[in-house]
Amino acid sequence: MPAQPDVPVITLRELNRALLARQMLLTRQRVGVVDAIERLACLQGQWAPSPYVALWTRLAGFRRDDLTGPIDKGLVIKATLMRATLHLVSAKEYGAYALATLDGRFAAWRPPGGPDLAALKDIHDKVFTFAAKTPRTREEIREFIARDAPKDERLRNWYLFAAVTASGLIWEKSGAHWEYRQLARFVAPPAKLRRAPKPDAAFDLVARRYLGAFGPSTVGDLANWTGCRVPPLREALTRIKDIRRFRDERGRDLFDLAKAPRPPADTVAPARFLARFDAAILGHDAAERTRILPAAYKKQVIFSAEVWTTFLVDGFVAGRWKIAATPRQAMLELLPFTTLAKRDKAALIDEGERLVRFYYPQAKTHGVKA
Repeated sequence: MPAQPDVPVITLRELNRALLARQMLLTRQRVGVVDAIERLACLQGQWAPSPYVALWTRLAGFRRDDLTGPIDKGLVIKATLMRATLHLVSAKEYGAYALATLDGRFAAWRPPGGPDLAALKDIHDKVFTFAAKTPRTREEIREFIARDAPKDERLRNWYLFAAVTASGLIWEKSGAHWEYRQLARFVAPPAKLRRAPKPDAAFDLVARRYLGAFGPSTVGDLANWTGCRVPPLREALTRIKDIRRFRDERGRDLFDLAKAPRPPADTVAPARFLARFDAAILGHDAAERTRILPAAYKKQVIFSAEVWTTFLVDGFVAGRWKIAATPRQAMLELLPFTTLAKRDKAALIDEGERLVRFYYPQAKTHGVKA
């Protein structure tokens, strides 16, 4: 739909502040972990500690057990979802995300000549039964489907990928814990998680959650984030009653929830540390991530399949951080992309000292190298 002259224009800094507010990066929130995960439209989970760091940055008084407990109780699930990458999702909303992202997960890295989804149903059913009670590694699943897989090596590898990501398997609970560093182990979800909602309801929930966590955004942003095709997402936006329209400074249509926060451009943004693969960076189309990641720093943050840990100054990425420990000392190092003002450095050191204590509570001493 073409932009209308009377549609409000929202600036880059206003988009930045809107994103920070929804991502709980302006003020730490006092909400439960499951509620936070739903409001944030899931949490990136490629690196086991990342969801924990993400919640520490966003929630007041967060402790590791606050996430590990809901995982062990089955209230939070780790699964391959948006863009065929790992996420933590609430059990209540898992079915909607799993259904809405299925086509995108199935199509990811699919080589020419690959079968359609229906053609893999028999393999999916077998794999689902194979992992019904005993968690299985990728290698065990590879061996299990070997007789049904084609001889072409590319197709064989993709068959394994499809068997894991499109069959409905989830990670075993311990695979979502902070300390997990083993080979991935997959298991069939319990029966209550297999009840899929109606497609319209699934796309509506995912679109609403996305806008609540990342809006105002284009339809392309939503499609890029989900890995879904545009048509069902556009249809979902037409069904959501409280949609408001904006334009960005380039005149493109942006969609948002009418009551979602859109703070003024001059809202103070505190120093914050973002986790590896943090969704605040990955929530928009690659060209639109400038609302939090300046274009000049993109290659220093995102390359190959990696998204490095970063810190924010005035709401925008201003550098990377790394952390390491010996039995005696834990140290967080700031790696700024440009010279930091004294007050910004002081704020980062203060916040960094709290993060290093959270990350390595067992160390005898903690510090920040600036």
